[in-house]
Parts: sequence; structure tokens; C-alpha cells
Amino acid sequence: MNQDIMHRYITDGLNALNEMEEASRRGAACSRESLQQLLLENADTEYGRKHHFAQISSYEDFVREVPLSDYSDYEPYIRRMLENNEKNLITACDVNYYCHTSGTTGVPKMIPKTREDLGIFFRYAYQSMFGLCDRTCREAGKKGMPDCKGLLIAESRIQKNAQGVSIGALSESIFFPEDTAGYNILPPDLIYTTYDFDRRHLKMLYALRERHLSFMMGTFSPLLYDMLQYVQYSCELLCSDIETGRINAEITIDPRLREKLEREMRPDPERAEEIRRIMKDHTDGAFVPLLWPDMQMVAAIGSSVFQPATEKLRTMLGPDIMFHFLSYSCSEMTIAVEINPDDPTYMLLPFGGFCEFLPVEGNETGTPLLMDQLEIGKEYEVIITNLSGFYRYRLGDVIRVTGFHNECPMVVVSYRKSQLANLHGEKISEEVFQKAIDELSQETGTAILEYSVCPDTDAVPDRYIVLLEADRIITPDRWQRYSDVLEEKLCRMHDSYRDKIQQKTLAPLDVRFVEPQTYALYRDMKIMGGASPNQIKPVRVITDNRLRDFFFGLLQD
Repeated sequence: MNQDIMHRYITDGLNALNEMEEASRRGAACSRESLQQLLLENADTEYGRKHHFAQISSYEDFVREVPLSDYSDYEPYIRRMLENNEKNLITACDVNYYCHTSGTTGVPKMIPKTREDLGIFFRYAYQSMFGLCDRTCREAGKKGMPDCKGLLIAESRIQKNAQGVSIGALSESIFFPEDTAGYNILPPDLIYTTYDFDRRHLKMLYALRERHLSFMMGTFSPLLYDMLQYVQYSCELLCSDIETGRINAEITIDPRLREKLEREMRPDPERAEEIRRIMKDHTDGAFVPLLWPDMQMVAAIGSSVFQPATEKLRTMLGPDIMFHFLSYSCSEMTIAVEINPDDPTYMLLPFGGFCEFLPVEGNETGTPLLMDQLEIGKEYEVIITNLSGFYRYRLGDVIRVTGFHNECPMVVVSYRKSQLANLHGEKISEEVFQKAIDELSQETGTAILEYSVCPDTDAVPDRYIVLLEADRIITPDRWQRYSDVLEEKLCRMHDSYRDKIQQKTLAPLDVRFVEPQTYALYRDMKIMGGASPNQIKPVRVITDNRLRDFFFGLLQD
């Protein structure tokens, strides 16, 4: 069964790559055709009649008849869909899934998804990575991607509403119970779970017990790095469990789950000794290919602010394991997909929806552009029309064009507008803050594990408070030193911020340190509150008072 499923994923993934390649040769025309098809299919919906979809025959008509929108424009329709099971409001297709967003960067949303929309994500953002790995292996002279199982760290907490429609994170929509056992080494109780358990220990225990793994996948690279780092720090504890076939009493786990898992475990002292030997000799090097010789691919979102974790992961992986950066997908739409191995840029899909691009430079209320009008090096706000009923929707993301693949732009995600530090128009992105903090870490010799920026409008003049979690305790008498260094880095990197400081529009920033494990506690609290572990994003700019109270309540004394 495992071989059949993996073979199907690889074959379908190769076909998906070929389809994207073909579409890229006529990207502009394909994009306009997608728009016209969407308008035709949804002309008789309530939203379509309101905005005269039936009379739209060109992009210019579309711009004139359909306004730019945000989530508030669709919320009343979605409420009617959820509460009354009303149909044909914003989409003519049946909605069979709702993506429940995490709310990390704002109020949680419920995003409707049609079967076709989910199919685009599954085929081009997920299965395509198996095809790309197989193709990369063959180009390197190997037989192809091995058809043995992998480690998919994500969990599924999908629920059903009163109408029987599934609700969960977008990443959870890829889970099919009939397939999971065929390609994921984790047992169902660690995937479709309501149990409380030590995630790192149990997941890596199952991964280490199996010598033949072909891939490892998580949502974000810091999650994978954390898992593999746990193997380094807790090697003996893990090996002891593998050797005895029992889960150590120190591990947090529901007693019912412990009993169930231990019934299925078998002692494997030979594998335990092999792991001990490898980790003893390769503690700081590329130990992953030694633990799992069949490993060909590690996949996670790993660019931009996740780049430091990705680089640390690469040290563990060595040069021969492909790193796949997944896709540029969100709850609303699959926008772009990786088409080249080890490349953090994505190709914009010319189908599966329709995209417009508003130039960041100049007047933001100006005329959006289409994909064939974009320029290399320029930044654009993304506006989407998707397959599930959102039209000219301002996503809030800003992308930068790095090049073209045939007629399709290659892009990276620069930042989310909601995560800009922007008290007085300085617009400091996550990427800039991360670079400044990386240099702070190098200059002070302090590993900065996490950070958040909190606008402080109680100060005169306004300023930013930067919360840092370090690898060790930094006493308050030393905080000013870190504030001075980070201030100097940020002023050097960002002209607008420096100007605001010099003009005394802003006061210099203030660094404060939170207790160790503060951000891990935040993630645990989100999970206990029902959030999917797959979709918890870093807290970068704190504008919510509840988040502010939480993090400031954990400042070091």
C-alpha cells in the first residue's frame, strides 16, 4: 500500500510540474482565461448579480464593475453559509471545507474552499514537490525518489459544522485517512489527535525507530529545526525508549495514549546503538543522512524571516538532501509554487484563480497591474480572485519579483502589511528587523531565539519596544547595551527609521528580554485553545492588547 501511494504521489507530481510548465508559456493569456471562466461560472450568484458578472467581457470591465475588497465584504455571506447553509451567494460551487485562520496577525477568519480550490492546492502545492524531488534525484544520476515513508510533522484537528462541512487549517486539508498510513511514519493517534502529548519526543521517537525515511516535512523550518535539535539534546532518552520499547516516564503523555502506543512498540537495541554511534560522532554536523540514508527531501517554508533556521537545518542535512520551500499558499488561494530544487523563489500560477498587483511605490489607490506588466526588482501588493468566492480581495501580502519563468513571474514574499512596524510611515518589515537582530546576535555573542516588536504610543515621542528571547538569561542591567546595538543596526539598515529618529518623530527603541521558553508557552497556549500546530505563525508586531499583556507578563526580572 505504501509503495502504491508514494508512486501515485510521485507520478501525479511529475504531471503537475509538466502542466505548470506548459501553462507558464502562455501565462498572461492563461490568467485572463481563468478570470473569464470564473466570472462565467459565478454570474448567477448573489455577488455576481450585484456586480454584473454577466456583462463583464474584459479585464477593464472587471475593474470597473468589481471593487477592491477585504474580509469584511464577505463576512455576512459566510455567516449565512455557515449558519443557514445558504448556497449560491459568492460561489456557484459547493463549499466542502472552511479554512479557520490562526488569528496570529489579526481576527481569526473562516475562509470557504471549494473542491476545485482544494484540488489546486493538493496537486500543485503538495504533490508537485514529490515530482520535483523525483526529477532532481534522476538528474543527479539516482533511481528517483525512494518510495519509502516520510515524516509529516503536521497534525489534523479537522472538525465538522452542523451541516457536516469540514473546518480546519489549509495544511490539514491534505490529510486523507486512507492515504496517511501509506506515506507518513506517524501513527494516526499522533496525527488525528485530541490527546495531550510531548510532540517533539513522540514524533522523533517514531522517526528514529524507522531507518528508511525518504522525506521530512513541516509547515515552517523553525519547527523542523526544533525537532532535529531535540534529537541532539535528547538522544539518550530517545535511544533508551527505542532500546526498551517503552516510553520514558518523564515524557508528558495521556495514560491511554501511552498504553496504546506501547502495545505497538517493539524493543530494538540494534537501532538504538546505531543512533548512539552516529550522534556521538556527528553531534554538530550533517547527521540526518546518516540516521536516514534514504532521505532525499526536507520541505518547509524557510525563506525570509525563517532563513536563519533554514541555514541551521542545512548544516544538519548536508549537501545532498534537497530543501523544498513548499509554496506561496494561504487560506484564500494557492498563488505560487516552487519549480526549482533548493530555490526559495516561487512561480506565480497562471490558473487556479486570478491575480492583480498593486505597485507599492507611489499611490496605493492607483491601477493594479497584471502578471505580464510586472518588473524585476519591484514590489507589489497582491490582489486575488479565487475559486471560492473572493473577488479582487486585498490579501495584505507584498511580493517582490525576482525574474521570470517563460511568461510567469518568479517571486518572493517580502512582508505582510499587517506585520509592518509603521508608527509614522517608516514601514519596517520583518526582513529588516531579522537582519538587524542577526547582527545584534553576532556582535553580542547572544543567540536570539525569537523576537517581537511592540509599538509604544505611551512614550513621548513614540517608540518601539523590542522583546527578545535569548539562549540564556540577560539581566536588566545589561538591556541598555542591547538596545544601543540594535538601534545602531536598524538606523544603518533603514533610512526612513533613521530619519524619524534624527527628527525626533520617534524615540530610540527599547530592548527587553522575556523568560526562556516564552514563545514555546505561547504556541502551547494557542494549541490548547484549539489552534492547529500547523498554522501558528511567529508573533512579530504586537498590536493586540491581550498579546501585549501576555508577553509583558513574562519579562525577565
